[in-house]
Amino acid sequence: MDFQECPSSVIEPEASTKWAVSAMVNEVSPSPCHSASKELPIRQSWLPIIHNLEHRLTDIMLTSDSTQLALKRLTETLEQSLHADRCTIAIKAFSPESVPVSYCRFRDIISGESLQCSEVLHHPAFQDWMSNAHPIAIADLQAWSPVVERPSTAAGSPQGSQPRAVLVTRTLFQGQVNGVIILTRSCPDGWTELEVQLLKAVSKQVAIAISQAQLEQQVQQQIQYQTLVDQLTRAIRNDWNLDQVFQLAVEGSVSALQVSRGLVLLMKYTDPLHKNRASERVPGGRAIVVCEFPSACERPAVRLASPVYPDEIHEETGTWISQSFSLADCRICQSIFTNGIEPIAIPAPGHEFAQLSSDDSDSDTGVAPIFNPETMPSTLLVPLENQGTILGCLVLQHTHARFWNAEEVAFIQLVAAQLSTAIIQNRTLRQVQALVDERTAQLRRSLDVQAKLYEKTRQQIGQLRRLNAIHEEFLSTMSHELLTPLTSMTLAIRMLRQAALSPERQAKYLDILEQQCLQETSLINDLLALQRLETSNSSVQLQKIDLKFLVRDLVESFTERFTDSGLTLEVDLPTRLLPLYTDVDSLNRILVELLTNARKYAAPGSLVQLKISQEVEQSVSQVVMTVTNNGSGITPEELPYIFEKFRRGRGVTQRAIQGTGLGLALVKGLAEHLNGAIVASSQPSNGSEVWETCFTLTLPQFPEGFIPTSA
Repeated sequence: MDFQECPSSVIEPEASTKWAVSAMVNEVSPSPCHSASKELPIRQSWLPIIHNLEHRLTDIMLTSDSTQLALKRLTETLEQSLHADRCTIAIKAFSPESVPVSYCRFRDIISGESLQCSEVLHHPAFQDWMSNAHPIAIADLQAWSPVVERPSTAAGSPQGSQPRAVLVTRTLFQGQVNGVIILTRSCPDGWTELEVQLLKAVSKQVAIAISQAQLEQQVQQQIQYQTLVDQLTRAIRNDWNLDQVFQLAVEGSVSALQVSRGLVLLMKYTDPLHKNRASERVPGGRAIVVCEFPSACERPAVRLASPVYPDEIHEETGTWISQSFSLADCRICQSIFTNGIEPIAIPAPGHEFAQLSSDDSDSDTGVAPIFNPETMPSTLLVPLENQGTILGCLVLQHTHARFWNAEEVAFIQLVAAQLSTAIIQNRTLRQVQALVDERTAQLRRSLDVQAKLYEKTRQQIGQLRRLNAIHEEFLSTMSHELLTPLTSMTLAIRMLRQAALSPERQAKYLDILEQQCLQETSLINDLLALQRLETSNSSVQLQKIDLKFLVRDLVESFTERFTDSGLTLEVDLPTRLLPLYTDVDSLNRILVELLTNARKYAAPGSLVQLKISQEVEQSVSQVVMTVTNNGSGITPEELPYIFEKFRRGRGVTQRAIQGTGLGLALVKGLAEHLNGAIVASSQPSNGSEVWETCFTLTLPQFPEGFIPTSA
């Protein structure tokens, strides 16, 4: 008869006897549960039922498409056959058999509620269950030792569905424990001897399925390990940002080892040249949290007793430092320097499974609150080092006590080696980049200096060329201006030596001699005047004059000359008296040169204007004199150089316009000598070929500091 078709009444009466623990604590034995200390005999009447269930489980394993599906069908069959509310099959990660169950790590293969599995396995009643070869049956788990209040309830499971009746057995494969089967009922209830025997009998088939799952998980685990290492290698090769490398390593390690939290700590030493030599001493400095997963905003807040520095930027990653602490305040970090740069595993084989405490008042034996040992009892620290120098450490933590096996430690060491490489590469690149930037800045400064020197040299060469051209022009002009009168004088003297020369001819040649001598004398005087002005050897002899009378006398002397040239001189003077404090000779020479220049270049029959006015600019009274003529004009190219020595307009030689090119240079020098200024402008008049040229002289009316009176 199939077991599933067999009604409960068919089971023999003795099979219905409940194998249970009394719910009353004062009635139970010292053992928290009922477990056969000897092998219980199997009744002959149970064999068909046991064999039937074994055959069904074997058939499930042979016909299932995957190990995961087989385990799921196994749990469903066990739930139905043993009348349990929940069946959980959990696989045990590798750990020595001597490790208590509370430190073992189980991965739920098929579990209706993984939190139930964790509560059962970490219950005080099961601390020694690994050494017991027989199933453990508890009628009421809470009556024996109430389960600590759960932090949260699994999705879809009400708070009241916590396990009460529990039946647990371990699974053995090749003499090693590889998993556990947990049957639970939500109400207190005893377990029959038949149910215990059934569970014990089918544990062999489940052990085989778990072994297959272990092999698949081990392969997947190795693939996950290798994938993370390959990702880190590519990230370092592609020169990822150091923060991104840290985040990838921490997230990948937390996911691969299925732990609660991961950190990257970097050391900042008081002595920048610190080197760890044979664990001589613990250096001074701080440990800085540069990466955390999950981040502080993704996990419950932990109140820290150590100082936090939120406004500091880490020099290596450029990110804000969220937490840091002194190395002298943490015994865990100190052990990195005194443990030969070996990983620190808490708990670990051969070590006492004692929780760390951060309440110790002695700083030498305390623990930094960042590790939070009360809620994170399992901690793994792997140093990040390079040639004996501790760069920092990679930290993994878990909320439950768990064992860190050698395979996991080796994997995290490999990840830590990748992080160390990334840190050294980042530091080297930053140093190289800083050196390149410094050398580039030096080269740029050198090129700037060279460019400035080149520009200065180019300007000096251009200035020398201009000076050379001016010098040659000066020599050419001086030769012409000196030799031409001398030639005329020489010819006149030769003619005067003739014996038969009439008195009229003698008088003519004497006039030529006198005129050319005066021209030579005027040229020499102009040169001397310019020399005095340029060397500032002459002083200003100020005297008060009435400008109207000075201009009137000057105009009378020029009227005849303008009339002979067919020009009209027009004068515009103010009606009232216009007093002026100036050097009369210098001002007279300026006006003479300006009027002479206007007569030379004015078009025949045109008008030459002399206008004098008074202006006040910035509380300073000024006299403005303008001389305007219409004629050939000054081109824009020549205008900036019109006041230079021996500069004359184009075409003046062809038009036989007399002059040495010293007049306007002398005017500019005299204007500056009188603390005034002169400017020139020339532009076409109404679009015609005739240009209007204007020279504007501005002189202070009174000397500096003079206060005129109303009288």
